[in-house]
Amino acid sequence: MKKIIENIANWLVVLNRRKDKINRNINAFMRRGNNGLIIGFILFEIFVVYFSFDLYETYEILWLALLPIWFSVIFIFFILVSDAYKKKVKYQNRSSRMKLVGFNMDFNERVHRRIYGSLTQYEYLDENLTSFSDFYEVMVLDFDDHDSVLHFNCTQPQLKYILDKFKQLKKGISLKSFERSQKIYHKGNLISAEILSKKYNEFPPDHEFERRIDSFFDFLGDI
Repeated sequence: MKKIIENIANWLVVLNRRKDKINRNINAFMRRGNNGLIIGFILFEIFVVYFSFDLYETYEILWLALLPIWFSVIFIFFILVSDAYKKKVKYQNRSSRMKLVGFNMDFNERVHRRIYGSLTQYEYLDENLTSFSDFYEVMVLDFDDHDSVLHFNCTQPQLKYILDKFKQLKKGISLKSFERSQKIYHKGNLISAEILSKKYNEFPPDHEFERRIDSFFDFLGDI
């Protein structure tokens, strides 16, 4: 009986992990580009079309049935214009800042592959959502040349420590640079430099974690 109970408990744990992974995948998909907006428009239009058919079946007046569709088109147009306006204002407010083109950590592929392998081995970096190609493109190429992003699974204090190690590899890169890039996600959410620093100060990583991360980068001194 005890073995059966333990098997059931193990099965529930696996099921819960799969559920969490699915939720993270969905959240990451919805936050990527305009995916969330597109899905919302599709669901809204399905409801509008259904409503129009219902009006036509009830009153058999074509112009009346088309009214919801016309109103929905105007509404979506207004949302798109509003969104474009907000992006323009946001861009203008940042115009005084130096444009962040990319991290451009142009080491050879072997170096990046070794760091990537170490981070995914300990599941600090989500291998299911971040391929090596994603990792390499984010670290090396200009942001305009790709749509790749990085998904981290570690705690926020641990993530700050990892990003601090990358900061040491490229002059001019700061924690704020990683935030501004909008290429770094922590458990489905874009990172905030302020929150990372706050969490790090409240709950700093233990020395074992720090030694492990240091070992991922120690070999760079030999290159």
